[in-house]
Amino acid sequence: MLALRSRPGRLDALVAVLACVLGLWLMAENLAWDDVPDAGPLAIPAILAVTIPVLWRSVAPLAALAAVTVALAAHVLAFGTLIRCGLVFPVAWVLAFSAGARLERRDARIGLALALAAELVMALDDGAVGPEVLLLFGPVTWAVWRVGRVVRERGELVAELQARTAELREARDERARLEVATDRARLSGELDRLLQRRLGELAVLAERGERAREPDAARELLLEIERASRRTLEEMRAVVGVLREDGEAPVAPQPTLTGLDRLLTEAGGRARLRIEGHPRALPPGVELSAYRVVEQLLAALDAAGGVDVCVAFRDAALEIRVAGPARGRAVAAIERARERVELHRGTLVADLREGRAEAVAELPVLVPA
Repeated sequence: MLALRSRPGRLDALVAVLACVLGLWLMAENLAWDDVPDAGPLAIPAILAVTIPVLWRSVAPLAALAAVTVALAAHVLAFGTLIRCGLVFPVAWVLAFSAGARLERRDARIGLALALAAELVMALDDGAVGPEVLLLFGPVTWAVWRVGRVVRERGELVAELQARTAELREARDERARLEVATDRARLSGELDRLLQRRLGELAVLAERGERAREPDAARELLLEIERASRRTLEEMRAVVGVLREDGEAPVAPQPTLTGLDRLLTEAGGRARLRIEGHPRALPPGVELSAYRVVEQLLAALDAAGGVDVCVAFRDAALEIRVAGPARGRAVAAIERARERVELHRGTLVADLREGRAEAVAELPVLVPA
């Protein structure tokens, strides 16, 4: 959209200079012709009052048109019949286009009326044409003005589309933030339930230890309490790690299954991806969790030794299979993935043997009735 400017630009100055040169040359030609009455040499510089307002075509086109119309009427009254059509029509068209492109509808229509008025004033006492010429050039002036209106309308449409795009981008970012916040809330609830369950188990073991009479039985119960406590700490670390990861993850845009290629490329080594079934759009939460599960399982494997990742689109579930050489802390990474899968009421089965890890996760994609 062409907006009004605070001051004339270089193009405005160039157009005004060309209009002034054309006006001076045309008036000089008028005085040189024998069949045109001698209007006096002042007619030449006086025509600049008609052309100089073109300089403000992008600053105040309505005022420029009014100034041209008044200056033209004064020139006609002062110097009588001269050939001015070769100057007035181009000036009127330039200003009519500017009015159509830069002004609101009401002011633009006033600008069109002023352009037609300037042409009529010129045609009433012109040495080459009469008022009937407006039957031909009036529609041309309207067409030029209409082109300016189309330019403005297209500009307004582009501005509106840009504003809508910005709004949609903000809505997308807000949705992503809400999804992350919801996921973190669910993980927090899962952590609370985990602590209650594990603390209850430890309390039961402690009561059994109090009732134990034999040293061997008490020692065995203490070892069981120690093992249960360690398992609880590992699970807490897994859930808290997911919370920390979600809190630090970028919110725009959230990763989806389409980003698995990049994820495997960043993992390096010989990571391979295979897709089975018919890929389709999944709920955003499932897409995000599936991506995170693959990411967490990759952390349990050594990509340098070759990792195979398979994503299978089933009718009621998304199946993820990951296999490769296990790293030292594979158990913790797999447990983090398991916590993520269980949030969606899914399952994860892992097998660790002889330095190799294989995991199969299923995420339901249909809500049971």
